[in-house]
Amino acid sequence: MSSLLTRRTVLGGGAGVAVSSLLARRPAAARAAFDGESPLRWVVFYGQTANEDVLAGYDIVILDPAFKGSLARIGMGRASVCGYLSIGEVRTGSPAFASLDRAALLEENPDWPGTRRVDVRHPAWRASLLDEQIPSLLSLGFKGLMLDTLDTPPYLEETNPDRYKGMTDAAVDIVQSIRKRWPEISIIANRGYAILPRLVESIDAVIAESLLTTPNSAGTGFVLADGQSVEFQLRLLEPARTRHPAVPILTLDYWDLADRDGVCRIYGRERALGHHPYVATRLLDRVVPQPACEARI
Repeated sequence: MSSLLTRRTVLGGGAGVAVSSLLARRPAAARAAFDGESPLRWVVFYGQTANEDVLAGYDIVILDPAFKGSLARIGMGRASVCGYLSIGEVRTGSPAFASLDRAALLEENPDWPGTRRVDVRHPAWRASLLDEQIPSLLSLGFKGLMLDTLDTPPYLEETNPDRYKGMTDAAVDIVQSIRKRWPEISIIANRGYAILPRLVESIDAVIAESLLTTPNSAGTGFVLADGQSVEFQLRLLEPARTRHPAVPILTLDYWDLADRDGVCRIYGRERALGHHPYVATRLLDRVVPQPACEARI
C-alpha cells in the first residue's frame, strides 16, 4: 500500500428531520453559507495557528479542535466555523480515547497508526459523541461540525457482516441524532458515500475528498484520477444533487502547489461540475489561497 495517504483514505432511509423545517430554525447567516446557489469559498486547516483575518474571509472554515486561535474573531466575518469530529474512529492521544469504555474499541486502522476504529453500535461511543465530544466542541465556539470517518462503519460491516451487523444503521442514527439534538448547527459530511442517501436530510454539505486527484503509484505525490473513478464518485454523489434544495458539494483535491497550472485546471474542472473546490497539500497544515488564474481542465 502506498505510504502517501490523504488524511482519510476511505471507500467509496431511516427517520430524518424535514430539511425545510431544519433550515427554517437556523440563523440566517448559517443558512446563507449553505444556500447551494452562490460559489462557496471554503478551507480546511488542521494546524494550530493561522491568520484569523484570512480565515474570516471564507464562507466555510473547518478546523481541528486543537486550533489555538480565536473562533469568535473568525466567525465575526462571513465564515461558518466547523470543528472536526471523527465518527468511526478515535485517535489514541485524544481525551475521548482516554475516557472511553474499552469495550467500544476495535482494531487499529493500519493506514493511520495511533488511530483505533470504534464500534459505533456501543452505547459508550454514542454517549461519548453526543454527551461529551460535541458539547465540548460547541463550548469552544464552533458553530458546526465536519463529520469524518463515516465510511468506516459500512466498510467494517461489508467486510465482516456477521461480526459488524448493524454498524451502518448505527452510523446513520448517530448523524440523525446530532441533527435532531442540535438543529441550529451546520453539519458537513466527509464522503460517507455508502450512507449518503440516508444522510441527505440531515446534512448541510458533503465533502468529495480526492475526487479528481489520487496518490501516485510511488507514493510521492498526486496524479489525476482516471475518468472511470471520477464518474463512479459522481454517481455516488447523486443523492446530494437531487435533494431539494441540493446539498452543496465541497471538493477537496491534493496537488503539488508549485504546479500552478495544474491547480488552476483542478479548480476549473470542479467548478464546471458545479462543485465548490479547495486544492491543498495532503497534511492540510496550510491555508492555501486559490491562485488568480483562468482555470480549466
